[in-house]
Amino acid sequence: TPGSPVYSVGHRNVQGLAWDSAGRLWATEFGPEVDDELNLIEPGADYGWPDVTGAPHDSRFVDAQVVWPSTASSSPSGMAIVDDVAYIGGLRGQRLWQVPLVAGTAGEPVSHFDGSYGRLRDVVAGSDGSLLVATNEPGNARILRVRTG
Repeated sequence: TPGSPVYSVGHRNVQGLAWDSAGRLWATEFGPEVDDELNLIEPGADYGWPDVTGAPHDSRFVDAQVVWPSTASSSPSGMAIVDDVAYIGGLRGQRLWQVPLVAGTAGEPVSHFDGSYGRLRDVVAGSDGSLLVATNEPGNARILRVRTG
């Protein structure tokens, strides 16, 4: 609706938001126990929750660009986009996901640091092109500097 502060609807549990170099908004989102998502957010679009999750190929809703079938391996949290690559922290999955973004389409996710640093809560682009990754480990939370490229 023109003039509405609501940008999009049908989200379950958005964790991270970031813009790519073309000004497109991307979001990470937890599914209920399956179908964690990376979504390209379009103004006025409906992403399906609570009716559907993932990529149901239902014309009423926008399909997720990436669907992780199990929250145990993903739980995508905070995200940064650097040089049109999304870097996404994984909570339960305890890994850093790297997802190439090309012209509004997400490529195949690649995981890094599988379990090495525990739960990864947030990712921020550093001023030097590196990533700052916040861990979420009770009694041992850290901020890691990760070089890209």
